[in-house]
Amino acid sequence: MGRRGWNNAGIQAAVGIIGLLLTTLLWQAAWASATDEEQLWRSIADGLSQNVVLKRQELDRLHRDLPGIKNALGTDLSQVSSRLDQLLLLRGVAGDTPWASRTLLMELAELDKAVNEARGPLEDIRDTLARTKQEYATLRQIRTQNASREYADLINEELAGPGREFKELKHTVDAVKEDVDAALAQADALAADIAAARNDETDRFIAVFGQTYLQSAGSLLHPANVMGLLDDVVEWADASPRFWGPILRFTPWGPFFLLGTVYAALAFLAVRFLALRRPETWPSRRAGLACLAVGLGFFLARHSLLYVGNQFTSLVWVVFLAYGLYRLSGGGKVLVVLYGCFLAGVSLDIFNLPASAACAVWPVVSGLGVWRLTRGLGWRCPVVWLLLVSGVAALVGFGPQAIMLVQAVFMLYLAVYVSGAVQRWLGAMAADRTRSIAHLAQPLAVTVLAALYIAWVLIFMGGPGLMEYVFAMTFSVGKATVSLDAVSGLVISFFLLRLVQAWFQESLTFINFRGKPMDPGLAHTVGAAFSYITWTLFILFSLHLFAVPLGALTWIASGLSVGIGFGLKDIVNNFISGLIIMFGGTVKKGDIIQQGKNLGEVVDLSVRNTIVRTLDNTTVIIPNSSFLRGEIVNLSYQGTTLRLTIPVTVAPGTKIKKVRKLLLGIAKEHKDVLKNPPPDVLLRTFGRLGLEFDLQVWIDNFIKKFDVQSELSTTIDQVFQDNKILVPFQGVKVKYKPKGTEAMQLEAQREELRQKRGKVFGKVRLLRRVHARRRWPAPTPTTGGEE
Repeated sequence: MGRRGWNNAGIQAAVGIIGLLLTTLLWQAAWASATDEEQLWRSIADGLSQNVVLKRQELDRLHRDLPGIKNALGTDLSQVSSRLDQLLLLRGVAGDTPWASRTLLMELAELDKAVNEARGPLEDIRDTLARTKQEYATLRQIRTQNASREYADLINEELAGPGREFKELKHTVDAVKEDVDAALAQADALAADIAAARNDETDRFIAVFGQTYLQSAGSLLHPANVMGLLDDVVEWADASPRFWGPILRFTPWGPFFLLGTVYAALAFLAVRFLALRRPETWPSRRAGLACLAVGLGFFLARHSLLYVGNQFTSLVWVVFLAYGLYRLSGGGKVLVVLYGCFLAGVSLDIFNLPASAACAVWPVVSGLGVWRLTRGLGWRCPVVWLLLVSGVAALVGFGPQAIMLVQAVFMLYLAVYVSGAVQRWLGAMAADRTRSIAHLAQPLAVTVLAALYIAWVLIFMGGPGLMEYVFAMTFSVGKATVSLDAVSGLVISFFLLRLVQAWFQESLTFINFRGKPMDPGLAHTVGAAFSYITWTLFILFSLHLFAVPLGALTWIASGLSVGIGFGLKDIVNNFISGLIIMFGGTVKKGDIIQQGKNLGEVVDLSVRNTIVRTLDNTTVIIPNSSFLRGEIVNLSYQGTTLRLTIPVTVAPGTKIKKVRKLLLGIAKEHKDVLKNPPPDVLLRTFGRLGLEFDLQVWIDNFIKKFDVQSELSTTIDQVFQDNKILVPFQGVKVKYKPKGTEAMQLEAQREELRQKRGKVFGKVRLLRRVHARRRWPAPTPTTGGEE
């Protein structure tokens, strides 16, 4: 008992010591945690204090820079306001022409751009001040939320200093922000005035555009309209210089031409570098590419500088781009005349001629074009009749419409050339492949070019405002809202989706798992799933484009539910079966399958059906539901390798070792027979005709089965003949079997016997008559005497 008591006391002492150690460790961990948390909050407070110092330094810099920024803003706004007043005064002498109105719209857009650039520095300052106030609000929120927690005293103590500093900084920030907001309010007021002027001018432009292109200017065949033409010309000569003069003085021509030249030089160098890949085409394309580079350079300069947005600067790059495309397209008499008519129409627009004056000038231009074309091409050229009709239309009062029609045809020629060049380039990239990404990109490129052509014509007629107006025109079809913008977006997104799907499918070929490429069947399944998901998103996007509410599709869902219950159950069955097959992996693209009498390769697998190409190149479309209802043999499920057995029979007495050696040699020399597993020869049995062998070889594809079997059989026959080895064949005895049943055969035999008897009896009767005449000769007739 004493020893047991000592043992119990020892155990209790050990447990007590262990408990004391654990308590000490836990207390130390808690103390260390509290110490670490205190150090963390102290470091955060130090960081906030340093941030306050940086914010104060930044605020001091803003204090120093703010007066200069406000003065610069005031100067810029004063200049913009002055130009706005000048443009409003120029409305009276602009004339009722679309080109003058669109010039005013472009100038107003430049003023809006100038206001936005002028207010940019103050916008940055306001954003900086707003972030500072947000940091102070966040600090206050942290202190408020943590007021009831166990470590609230610690947090309040550590954040009290930065909080006071932020509060002092906030008062200064509020004062600076008030000055910034006051300065920006002036910019906002001026921007509102510009927006109001643009809205008024847009309404005026729409009215003028309708009068110019949708109404007749008056037939010049009527004397009264001729007198009106003279009055319009006199008024134009008086008012036009007073409109274009200030516009030309507004434009900074020096910076525009300098920057345009720099951009053009850079573009030309880039084009020259790209042309090094095909140096043989450079001499013939040098002039056209140079003009394209110049047009691109001035286009970039037009959108890089302020106050250069008008008709003159826009027509500079348009004319150069058009001439460059004309030179690249190869020219020709037709395109030369159309380009001349294009320049003539541009000149009439530049000089802001009234519609009646354009009706008088255009017949002369079109007549010169007809004269030039008929000298070389005669009257069979369609453009001759186009110019002739446009000249007659101008005489009867439709001059602006005739000019725009001819210019649109010229642009169409250029667009067709660009489209053809792009398609040839994509075709060269595709080379001889029947299906490639370049081929899929062709319809997308053509669609984009068609949309750009329409936009170009609309912009050329009335500027970007007209393009936005036409593309935004809508009409309702049921609950759908149809517009040109939605239709073009739908078509472009359709071809773009096809291109993205092709790119995704192509990218799957570069994916490796543990150094091995993705299985083609799995890649096809992943690509198909991606296609179905993207097509679903495309349908939803199409509904969004045409503003079709999803609630309006409930009746379609109801109809589908009824259709699935009656007529669409087979389609749904095939769809579900296709999903099971695709994601189950039982059948993949490229597998060799046998379903009923159909044996071939799976060339495509969709959710509705499976397309199989048989060995005789016949395409069989199998519904997916038939795979789940019946038996299917997948010869490629475990792999593409296949064992091929060729039976061979030799005459009795042939040496077995010699036959084995010859057969193995033939198999090893064939190029399509795999080395591993190696070929083998088995003596199957002693047959009735001789020794029966099986030559077993392995091939890597079932499609090669019949070719390999034929080639090996041919080689075996030749080698056996060379080595005097006989291949026995069983003789065939052909016995004629009469047609019909046994009764019919007996009846036929009786009929044949009757015919033979008839012939024999016929000959016997004839012989009996001859014998009777010879035995009993007939009496000689006597003649009577004379009476």
